[in-house]
Amino acid sequence: MNPTELRLFSKPEQTLLVQTQKKRLDEMSEDEIDELLTRVRRARNKYMKLYRRQSASNVEEHETRAGTDTSNQRTYRKAEIFEDALSRVARALATAAKATARELKDERIAAAAAAKGSPRKQGKGSTSKGRDTGSKRRKPAKGRSADTSRKASSKASGARNQAKRDKR
Repeated sequence: MNPTELRLFSKPEQTLLVQTQKKRLDEMSEDEIDELLTRVRRARNKYMKLYRRQSASNVEEHETRAGTDTSNQRTYRKAEIFEDALSRVARALATAAKATARELKDERIAAAAAAKGSPRKQGKGSTSKGRDTGSKRRKPAKGRSADTSRKASSKASGARNQAKRDKR
């Protein structure tokens, strides 16, 4: 944005646009950038609505859309400038959010590593008799007979459960 375009805006709007410069955004925290994003979005919406209303009223006056776009180019340019500013702020917010998430993740990993009983440092638990108390997963069987055997086992298990219920 050049200095002549900056003259299109009021002092508060100029201040808002200056805050969206990359140098300024790098100095802000994530919360400050989020607040700035809201303010820039409101300003952009203001000028987009104004542009649409002006265009609609010009269509009524001219009874055609042909000559309506030249009369409110200044408002449209303001909306475009705020749109560019909004994209800069949104990118900065995404970058800040990623950095914050990375920091939090690193803190959680460091805290977990420092905590007693870290799963990576401990071996598998075992009882005094030397038996493994880990998961009781079976190794997957291979081949056609394994499929048949699994089905038969499942069927027998179901039959035993049904027999227990029938006994009652």
